[in-house]
Amino acid sequence: MGAGQAGMLLALGLQQHGYQITVVTERDADTIRTGRILSNQCMFDKALRFERQQGLNFWDDRAPTVDGIAFRATAGISWESPLDNPGQSVDQRLKMSDWLTEFAKRGGEIRLQRVGPADLEELAREFSLVLVAAGRGPQFAQLFARDSALSPFSEAQRGISLLYVKTKGTEYQGVNFALGPEGEFFSLPLLSVDGPRCGIYFSGIPGGPLDCWDDVANSEDFFERASKALERHFPWLASLLVDAEPGGPLDFLKGRIAPVVRDPVGTLDSGAKVLAMGDTAVTNDPIAGQGANMAAHCAAAYQQTILEQGDRPFDEEFMRLGFQRFWEIGQHATRFSNDLLLPPPDHVLATLATAQQVPEVAHRFAELFNDPRDYTGWLTDEETAIRYIQEATAR
Repeated sequence: MGAGQAGMLLALGLQQHGYQITVVTERDADTIRTGRILSNQCMFDKALRFERQQGLNFWDDRAPTVDGIAFRATAGISWESPLDNPGQSVDQRLKMSDWLTEFAKRGGEIRLQRVGPADLEELAREFSLVLVAAGRGPQFAQLFARDSALSPFSEAQRGISLLYVKTKGTEYQGVNFALGPEGEFFSLPLLSVDGPRCGIYFSGIPGGPLDCWDDVANSEDFFERASKALERHFPWLASLLVDAEPGGPLDFLKGRIAPVVRDPVGTLDSGAKVLAMGDTAVTNDPIAGQGANMAAHCAAAYQQTILEQGDRPFDEEFMRLGFQRFWEIGQHATRFSNDLLLPPPDHVLATLATAQQVPEVAHRFAELFNDPRDYTGWLTDEETAIRYIQEATAR
């Protein structure tokens, strides 16, 4: 249930292995393609590999590459580092509509239906396995219980906003990551439904000057406010919007996302079990760019577990094994994302400052966006981080 990054990637993958798959979604491909932008996604190499292994990389010859990470903080820290392998950002309106069309072309069944918790009972009686990939909405919050031990925040930590713009095409060919006392700014090149664009994203501390988008009604007003915010808070990037214009009337998004980790196994009134995946199971703030990547990793983990299960029933033990396999990388992405929402400790600031002079340190930090598993054993421990700074500087 759900036609996003996690659900469609798994549906198409299992379809290729001979499984009979039904996708239940509220919107058809045309409605998705012509609707409002869905997210600010950047897929890094590790997640892209799974798409490519499935033969679902339909945009490689058109999408601009994301070649590196450029970081700058108002504290005077500034560096750039290439990624080992380029990333890619494809407008999810384009990706999901193309994938839905391909799924139907390959014989898959698509049901256009809005599903709530009560409807899951009927689906559970009909299907061997029901996967809920319905995004981060509140409709299934009671079904999949919040894991308080893994969810340090009870509410959104940022007011977020996204706008696709047409630029003169000279922006940095990678992710611009700017950090200031009021919040963060990101930009990256992408392929939208209308061609190449630049995605600009503000992440504002609630109640602060970058949390200023609630009353924006259209893309023109959004663009004007974004230009002023960029010039005031991140002036070194203000030239990005010179001679630029909004991408389209539906090319903006605003909102708040509360980070949460949920128990992935839901029990219906009948006792039947259903399995959450993607944002329904783990919702992270977009600050670390991990959402679409974690959705792909979740699909890969679940697909492997389903294939290994063979003809055995998809019981709770199977479900927890699949989630645990995903959590092996998901836990690090979640910690990375949550920590970026907090004021950086001194050893992290020292690491970012050292990256200006030591390319090895900059590169290691940049690669965290591709593979966050390195984060937990490195930057979460002050002694390890300081020792590494000293060793890398000496090298």
